[in-house]
Amino acid sequence: MNIIDTRAKGNFEFVEMNSIKNIPLFKLVPIEYSFEDKNFQNVIFQSSPAVENFRDLNSLQDKQIFAMGKGTEATLLQSNLVAKIPTSPGSDGLMEIIKENSKGDDYLIVKGEGGLDQIENELKEMGKNVKQICCYKREKFQNYEHLKEDFERANIIIFPSKFSAEIYFKEINFTHQKTFLGISPRINKYVESLGFKIKLLDYFSDNLEKKIKEII
Repeated sequence: MNIIDTRAKGNFEFVEMNSIKNIPLFKLVPIEYSFEDKNFQNVIFQSSPAVENFRDLNSLQDKQIFAMGKGTEATLLQSNLVAKIPTSPGSDGLMEIIKENSKGDDYLIVKGEGGLDQIENELKEMGKNVKQICCYKREKFQNYEHLKEDFERANIIIFPSKFSAEIYFKEINFTHQKTFLGISPRINKYVESLGFKIKLLDYFSDNLEKKIKEII
Protein backbone atom coordinates (compact mmCIF):
# COMPACT_ATOMS: atom_id res chain seq x y z
CA MET A 1 0.00 0.00 0.00
CA ASN A 2 1.12 3.51 -0.79
CA ILE A 3 -0.19 5.69 2.05
CA ILE A 4 0.16 9.47 2.28
CA ASP A 5 -0.60 11.53 5.37
CA THR A 6 -1.23 15.22 4.59
CA ARG A 7 -0.58 16.60 8.08
CA ALA A 8 1.42 19.81 8.31
CA LYS A 9 5.08 19.60 9.27
CA GLY A 10 5.51 19.88 13.03
CA ASN A 11 1.96 18.76 13.79
CA PHE A 12 1.14 15.47 15.55
CA GLU A 13 4.84 14.54 15.63
CA PHE A 14 4.12 11.95 18.33
CA VAL A 15 2.13 9.82 15.85
CA GLU A 16 4.40 7.06 14.53
CA MET A 17 4.42 6.88 10.74
CA ASN A 18 6.84 4.07 9.76
CA SER A 19 5.82 3.18 6.18
CA ILE A 20 3.36 6.09 5.86
CA LYS A 21 4.69 9.00 3.82
CA ASN A 22 4.04 12.51 5.10
CA ILE A 23 3.40 15.11 2.39
CA PRO A 24 2.09 18.38 3.90
CA LEU A 25 -0.30 20.51 1.85
CA PHE A 26 0.21 23.69 3.88
CA LYS A 27 2.54 25.12 6.49
CA LEU A 28 1.97 26.40 10.00
CA VAL A 29 3.36 29.87 10.74
CA PRO A 30 3.63 31.22 14.32
CA ILE A 31 1.96 34.56 15.07
CA GLU A 32 3.14 37.01 17.72
CA TYR A 33 0.58 37.51 20.47
CA SER A 34 0.16 39.39 23.75
CA PHE A 35 -0.37 37.44 26.98
CA GLU A 36 -0.55 40.04 29.73
CA ASP A 37 -3.96 39.42 31.29
CA LYS A 38 -3.79 36.08 33.13
CA ASN A 39 -7.04 36.59 35.02
CA PHE A 40 -8.85 33.47 33.81
CA GLN A 41 -9.66 30.10 35.32
CA ASN A 42 -10.31 28.08 32.16
CA VAL A 43 -8.29 27.69 28.96
CA ILE A 44 -9.53 26.05 25.77
CA PHE A 45 -7.17 24.78 23.06
CA GLN A 46 -8.95 24.35 19.75
CA SER A 47 -6.18 22.47 17.95
CA SER A 48 -2.85 20.74 18.36
CA PRO A 49 -0.93 23.58 16.61
CA ALA A 50 -2.52 26.00 19.10
CA VAL A 51 -0.70 24.11 21.85
CA GLU A 52 2.55 23.87 19.89
CA ASN A 53 2.64 27.60 19.13
CA PHE A 54 1.51 28.87 22.55
CA ARG A 55 4.71 29.91 24.31
CA ASP A 56 3.21 30.25 27.80
CA LEU A 57 2.20 26.70 28.66
CA ASN A 58 4.16 26.89 31.92
CA SER A 59 1.65 29.47 33.23
CA LEU A 60 -1.32 27.08 32.98
CA GLN A 61 -0.57 24.69 35.85
CA ASP A 62 -3.44 25.99 38.00
CA LYS A 63 -5.98 26.35 35.16
CA GLN A 64 -8.79 24.07 34.07
CA ILE A 65 -7.75 22.98 30.59
CA PHE A 66 -10.03 21.84 27.78
CA ALA A 67 -9.06 20.45 24.36
CA MET A 68 -10.99 19.84 21.16
CA GLY A 69 -9.99 16.16 20.82
CA LYS A 70 -7.46 13.38 21.34
CA GLY A 71 -4.73 14.99 19.23
CA THR A 72 -4.81 18.26 21.14
CA GLU A 73 -4.99 16.33 24.43
CA ALA A 74 -1.91 14.27 23.49
CA THR A 75 0.02 17.39 22.50
CA LEU A 76 -0.73 18.96 25.89
CA LEU A 77 0.44 15.79 27.64
CA GLN A 78 3.85 16.29 26.03
CA SER A 79 4.12 19.32 28.36
CA ASN A 80 2.60 17.45 31.33
CA LEU A 81 -0.71 19.29 31.03
CA VAL A 82 -3.91 17.30 31.44
CA ALA A 83 -7.00 18.40 29.53
CA LYS A 84 -10.64 17.40 29.53
CA ILE A 85 -11.92 16.38 26.09
CA PRO A 86 -15.28 15.38 24.59
CA THR A 87 -16.05 11.77 23.71
CA SER A 88 -16.45 12.81 20.08
CA PRO A 89 -14.21 15.64 18.80
CA GLY A 90 -15.98 18.84 17.83
CA SER A 91 -17.38 22.07 19.20
CA ASP A 92 -20.73 20.65 20.34
CA GLY A 93 -19.20 17.88 22.42
CA LEU A 94 -16.54 20.19 23.80
CA MET A 95 -19.17 22.70 24.85
CA GLU A 96 -20.92 20.06 26.93
CA ILE A 97 -17.68 19.16 28.70
CA ILE A 98 -16.99 22.85 29.38
CA LYS A 99 -20.44 23.37 30.91
CA GLU A 100 -19.92 20.39 33.23
CA ASN A 101 -16.34 21.12 34.34
CA SER A 102 -15.64 24.86 34.21
CA LYS A 103 -14.16 26.74 37.16
CA GLY A 104 -15.34 30.32 37.31
CA ASP A 105 -16.60 32.57 34.52
CA ASP A 106 -13.35 33.64 32.84
CA TYR A 107 -12.00 31.85 29.77
CA LEU A 108 -9.01 32.00 27.44
CA ILE A 109 -9.38 30.42 23.99
CA VAL A 110 -6.16 29.57 22.13
CA LYS A 111 -6.54 28.87 18.41
CA GLY A 112 -5.28 29.57 14.92
CA GLU A 113 -6.10 32.57 12.78
CA GLY A 114 -9.49 32.02 11.15
CA GLY A 115 -10.35 29.17 13.52
CA LEU A 116 -13.88 28.29 14.59
CA ASP A 117 -15.80 30.82 16.71
CA GLN A 118 -18.60 28.56 17.97
CA ILE A 119 -17.16 28.01 21.45
CA GLU A 120 -16.41 31.70 21.96
CA ASN A 121 -19.86 32.74 20.76
CA GLU A 122 -21.70 30.26 22.97
CA LEU A 123 -19.71 31.22 26.06
CA LYS A 124 -20.42 34.91 25.47
CA GLU A 125 -24.12 34.15 25.04
CA MET A 126 -23.96 32.50 28.48
CA GLY A 127 -22.55 35.72 29.93
CA LYS A 128 -18.98 34.44 30.36
CA ASN A 129 -15.85 36.57 30.01
CA VAL A 130 -13.86 35.33 27.03
CA LYS A 131 -10.40 36.32 25.80
CA GLN A 132 -8.90 34.93 22.61
CA ILE A 133 -5.33 34.38 21.44
CA CYS A 134 -4.44 33.43 17.86
CA CYS A 135 -0.90 32.07 17.94
CA TYR A 136 -0.49 30.60 14.43
CA LYS A 137 -1.83 30.75 10.90
CA ARG A 138 -2.04 28.24 8.07
CA GLU A 139 -0.48 29.13 4.72
CA LYS A 140 -1.01 27.33 1.43
CA PHE A 141 1.96 26.64 -0.79
CA GLN A 142 2.36 28.77 -3.90
CA ASN A 143 2.32 25.74 -6.18
CA TYR A 144 1.32 22.07 -5.93
CA GLU A 145 2.59 20.71 -9.25
CA HIS A 146 5.66 19.13 -7.62
CA LEU A 147 3.42 17.07 -5.32
CA LYS A 148 1.01 15.64 -7.87
CA GLU A 149 3.11 12.66 -8.94
CA ASP A 150 3.26 11.29 -5.39
CA PHE A 151 -0.47 11.66 -4.90
CA GLU A 152 -1.24 10.09 -8.26
CA ARG A 153 0.61 6.94 -7.14
CA ALA A 154 -1.02 6.87 -3.69
CA ASN A 155 -3.63 4.28 -2.74
CA ILE A 156 -4.67 5.81 0.57
CA ILE A 157 -4.74 9.50 1.54
CA ILE A 158 -5.19 10.68 5.13
CA PHE A 159 -6.68 14.08 5.98
CA PRO A 160 -5.85 15.16 9.57
CA SER A 161 -7.54 18.54 8.98
CA LYS A 162 -10.39 19.98 6.95
CA PHE A 163 -7.95 22.50 5.46
CA SER A 164 -5.76 19.73 4.00
CA ALA A 165 -8.86 18.15 2.43
CA GLU A 166 -9.94 21.48 0.96
CA ILE A 167 -6.53 22.00 -0.60
CA TYR A 168 -6.33 18.45 -1.94
CA PHE A 169 -9.63 18.56 -3.81
CA LYS A 170 -8.95 22.04 -5.17
CA GLU A 171 -5.27 21.80 -6.12
CA ILE A 172 -4.57 18.08 -6.71
CA ASN A 173 -7.87 16.22 -7.01
CA PHE A 174 -6.80 12.69 -7.96
CA THR A 175 -9.85 10.63 -7.02
CA HIS A 176 -9.74 7.47 -9.17
CA GLN A 177 -9.01 4.32 -7.12
CA LYS A 178 -8.20 6.33 -3.99
CA THR A 179 -9.24 5.54 -0.44
CA PHE A 180 -9.74 8.65 1.66
CA LEU A 181 -9.45 8.61 5.45
CA GLY A 182 -10.38 11.48 7.76
CA ILE A 183 -9.66 11.75 11.46
CA SER A 184 -12.86 13.55 12.51
CA PRO A 185 -16.55 13.65 11.55
CA ARG A 186 -16.12 17.31 10.53
CA ILE A 187 -13.48 16.41 7.95
CA ASN A 188 -15.48 13.47 6.65
CA LYS A 189 -18.65 15.51 6.35
CA TYR A 190 -16.82 18.00 4.13
CA VAL A 191 -15.40 15.31 1.83
CA GLU A 192 -18.79 13.60 1.58
CA SER A 193 -20.35 16.95 0.63
CA LEU A 194 -18.12 16.87 -2.46
CA GLY A 195 -19.57 13.51 -3.41
CA PHE A 196 -16.66 11.28 -2.33
CA LYS A 197 -16.59 8.37 0.08
CA ILE A 198 -14.34 8.65 3.13
CA LYS A 199 -13.80 6.48 6.19
CA LEU A 200 -13.22 7.60 9.77
CA LEU A 201 -9.73 6.77 11.05
CA ASP A 202 -8.69 6.47 14.70
CA TYR A 203 -5.54 8.49 14.04
CA PHE A 204 -4.30 8.27 17.61
CA SER A 205 -4.55 4.51 18.04
CA ASP A 206 -1.51 2.59 19.30
CA ASN A 207 -0.82 1.13 15.86
CA LEU A 208 -1.92 3.47 13.08
CA GLU A 209 -0.93 1.24 10.18
CA LYS A 210 -2.74 -1.75 11.67
CA LYS A 211 -5.84 0.42 12.17
CA ILE A 212 -5.71 1.50 8.52
CA LYS A 213 -5.58 -2.11 7.34
CA GLU A 214 -8.59 -2.95 9.49
CA ILE A 215 -10.88 -0.33 7.99
CA ILE A 216 -10.01 -0.35 4.28
